[in-house]
Amino acid sequence: MRIELEAGHFSAVHFITEHEKCEHLHGHNWKVRVAVEGEPDQRGMVVDFLELREKMGEILKKYDHRVLLPTLNPSVRLEEEGENLRVRAGNRTFLFPLEDVVRLPVVNITVEELARLMGEELAGKLSGSNLRRLTVTVSEAPGQEAVFEHSFG
Repeated sequence: MRIELEAGHFSAVHFITEHEKCEHLHGHNWKVRVAVEGEPDQRGMVVDFLELREKMGEILKKYDHRVLLPTLNPSVRLEEEGENLRVRAGNRTFLFPLEDVVRLPVVNITVEELARLMGEELAGKLSGSNLRRLTVTVSEAPGQEAVFEHSFG
């Protein structure tokens, strides 16, 4: 059995190094869908939609209306200056309030990496011996999405 959920959306700003167009600071209204495969439990559910929406909502809340920054990119330097974070990427320098920033353990903030990070986090929040597979799809624009799959057990 497979259940699917339009899990929500978030708006965020990012850049991608070594990419002519995407090196510029820009944003997306990202959409997230989740699918869970498994056998229905004693309640007749693979997973409770309300629980799934709540857990994904906790994840999305961290990303919403934030500046997403990579911490593993050797060409991006992040330096805290009081209440701010100075970001140096190539010949560009940005200064953001710390409270507006989310630092992520990736080389670049891409739709692929966001799908993986969110999928891994959601997989860690789900439990149940009846679960077989989790799929998290993140879309940055119509027709542009990445799909992360996780197998349980």
